[in-house]
Amino acid sequence: MNYYPLFLNLKGRPVVVIGGGAVAERKTASLLRAGAAITVISPSFTPRLARWEAEKRIIAHHRPYRRGDLDGAALAFAATDQPSVNEAVAREGRRKRIPFNLADRSDSDGFIVPAVFSKGGMTIAVSSGGKSPALAKRIRDYVKDNLHPEEQRWVELLAQIKRILISKKVSPPKRRAILNRLAESDGAILYRKGEIQAANTLLLKLSGLRRTDLSLPAVTSLENGTTRGKGIR
Repeated sequence: MNYYPLFLNLKGRPVVVIGGGAVAERKTASLLRAGAAITVISPSFTPRLARWEAEKRIIAHHRPYRRGDLDGAALAFAATDQPSVNEAVAREGRRKRIPFNLADRSDSDGFIVPAVFSKGGMTIAVSSGGKSPALAKRIRDYVKDNLHPEEQRWVELLAQIKRILISKKVSPPKRRAILNRLAESDGAILYRKGEIQAANTLLLKLSGLRRTDLSLPAVTSLENGTTRGKGIR
């Protein structure tokens, strides 16, 4: 089965999780990080889910799933240990055209959730298409372990440049060309090697911006490892 990779903005969007065990807890934790408005439905809850209920971070219904529980949901997660319940959730999702995830079925017509790593302005998602979630997690961890902090800094700089280009009303085609040149350049490698001046010079050259336009990494403090996030104008 071929899947279309997609990142969703779930801030404030209603999401329903059916189940109250460890799997439901993991799903809920990631949804909380995304800022979703979460309703969890299950006869029992893990201690962590119960704490989130007490903290009013989730809405909890202490009962089994029943038809109609997905009304108004943007997404639904079926995360119980009962295949018949999970399939009932899937049927409701299909009928109401609500995207759903079945925790115990990677071969269903619902969506799957990739292994994700987020830090700074970068999010990396790895999926095996449901064939081997364990392998996807291993690949994610490899990327996580080999991603240098200065590559994350480079992402933040590119985001800063994009905002400036938009504010200067640079046309979308030209803006894309500039950002593509920067993404394909050796800038991140230069920062990683500590060659800050060379990286800053390259960034200014490829972006066409002036030093006064940007908050660039400070050469001396960054090379000495004494400052993070400060800049020079």
